[in-house]
Amino acid sequence: MILKNLFLCEAVSPNPDNTFSVLRGGINIFNISIPQGKDPSQLPPIKMGLVATVELEITEMGRLHNLEVTLMDGDGHRVIPELRLNFQPPTSQRKGYHNIIIDLFTPFKTPGEYCFYINVDGHELGSIPFNVIHHQVPGPGGNNT
Repeated sequence: MILKNLFLCEAVSPNPDNTFSVLRGGINIFNISIPQGKDPSQLPPIKMGLVATVELEITEMGRLHNLEVTLMDGDGHRVIPELRLNFQPPTSQRKGYHNIIIDLFTPFKTPGEYCFYINVDGHELGSIPFNVIHHQVPGPGGNNT
């Protein structure tokens, strides 16, 4: 099994033919605007999509596979509980592909480095690092000076 692609996007929709549609793909920085005087712990979560495509050998087709997705911060702490899913591609006489599509609404209370890790059947296939940046913006009635 080989990881063919792994990226973050603003939104993703699966299609019945094992393809997907993506809005604003390839994100590696999420920039959160914090109104002046607002507590970052009260911010709404970030909506994001995680997309991965794995290529499976003939012997891996038709078998049940265990997927684990972990989101860690720069200090090695889990940000959300580990996501565990199963998938079973159809039996085939040739290599196949399986798309993993996960929509998330995740709170990021502190700016910094983060990373998603993708494991299938207990083997790490890849990871995708990204950054979250907070910046203050003037609140209602504020000025831009």
